[in-house]
Order: sequence, then C-alpha cells, then structure tokens
Amino acid sequence: MRETNAYTSQILSIHEAVPGHCLQGIYNNKKSPDVLRSVFQNGAMIEGWAVYCEGMMVENGWGNHEPEIELALGIWKLRELANVIIDYDIQCLNKPKEDIVKLLTQECFQTAQQVEEKYHRATVSQVQLCSYYSGATAIQQLRDDYKKKMGSKYSLKDFHEKFLSFGSSPVKYIRERMLE
Repeated sequence: MRETNAYTSQILSIHEAVPGHCLQGIYNNKKSPDVLRSVFQNGAMIEGWAVYCEGMMVENGWGNHEPEIELALGIWKLRELANVIIDYDIQCLNKPKEDIVKLLTQECFQTAQQVEEKYHRATVSQVQLCSYYSGATAIQQLRDDYKKKMGSKYSLKDFHEKFLSFGSSPVKYIRERMLE
C-alpha cells in the first residue's frame, strides 16, 4: 500500500510517458496539422487522456490482471475521485483545511506530504484537480459511442489515432468531429 512500489510505478509510467502524456504530446506537436489547437491546449483533454490510458492499458492486459496492478489502479482512481471532491469542497463549499486533510488521510490513504501538496494545488488552481476525472470520463464515453458507431469496423488503435489527431482540443469538440 506504499505510494511508490513496482505496481504504482507502472501506472505512473503509463500516465506520464506511453501512451499517456508523452505520446499525446507527440501527436499534439508533430502530427496535428492545426497549429491553433496545438498551442491552445485543453487541460481536461490532456490530463483526461493520461488517466484514460491507465485504465485502458490495464483493461487490455497490462500487468496480466494481477491483483497488485488492479489494486494500484484502484488506488489511483480513488485519488482522482478525491480530487473532484476536494476541489469542490474548497472552491464551492469553503471547507476548512482540517476537513480536507481528514478526507485525504483517513479515507483516501494519502500521506501527510501528499495531502499538503494536494491542498496547495487545490488552493492555487481552480478545477485543475477535477480535470483528471472529467477528461477521462469524457474520453471513455466517446470511445464507447465511437465503438457503437463503427460497429464491426471499430479498432482501438484507430480510435486512439483519430482521437489524438485533433491535438489537445476539448473532448467536447473532438467528440463532435469523431461522431459526425
């Protein structure tokens, strides 16, 4: 259950490198023909893509469905949901720091250092913490709808390449283009 272990390191690598941020950045900077979309990036799409990739990779066999990799992914999903809750609690409900610390340490198993860093991030950037969950959820829903649209012609590789070809546009607009 320690934060850094062989399994969470794999999830982190998926998120930050391949097929997460690194691959998305390559598509954004080199493969997207639209300079405007490459320059004006949408945070929910970028963070959402990295989070979507974590689940997608495990779903498709990364880690051979070992319980440890599933647990590591579950811990990260708990963190994403906690991000949404604390962002709302701080920005909308003005909850005191003590309530946020209690939630993150006692119910989300985060360390004191993680909680301090998370609290700081939540107080200096509105809605950034929500972008992980909202972006990933929107991408997953788009994938499901695209799969229905394509039927027997659907391929996960095709979905990913087409999705990333739109640069770092908001998922809402990528969705419109992919489902038109």
